Amino acid sequence: MAFILIQLGCKLSPAKQLDRLLKEGTMFQSAIFCEKNKSQLLERQSECDEVTKKVKEEIDSIVNRRLELGITPVIIEKKKGEEIEEFLKVHTQMGIRYWEIWKSNVILE
Repeated sequence: MAFILIQLGCKLSPAKQLDRLLKEGTMFQSAIFCEKNKSQLLERQSECDEVTKKVKEEIDSIVNRRLELGITPVIIEKKKGEEIEEFLKVHTQMGIRYWEIWKSNVILE
């Protein structure tokens, strides 16, 4: 059956795509997907809220490390940093809160 769906070019529903991301992707990928597909994931709002909360906690943790280090910027893995930056771009409220702090205090390597 899956083979037939693939051949016909059927796309997974947003809910199924979210399931796959929650299982196989990163929390950042899941949160980005939730934000980009808000109107199609209303029935999955609690899961989206939970993954967004986890992302916010991770960003807070990184920013707080900067405070502990004094003048030294925080260095994080490039892939993870890029996912966080993408999240901040699509999640306007979080971007307003964190973007400037993030860009001035975090180095991606």
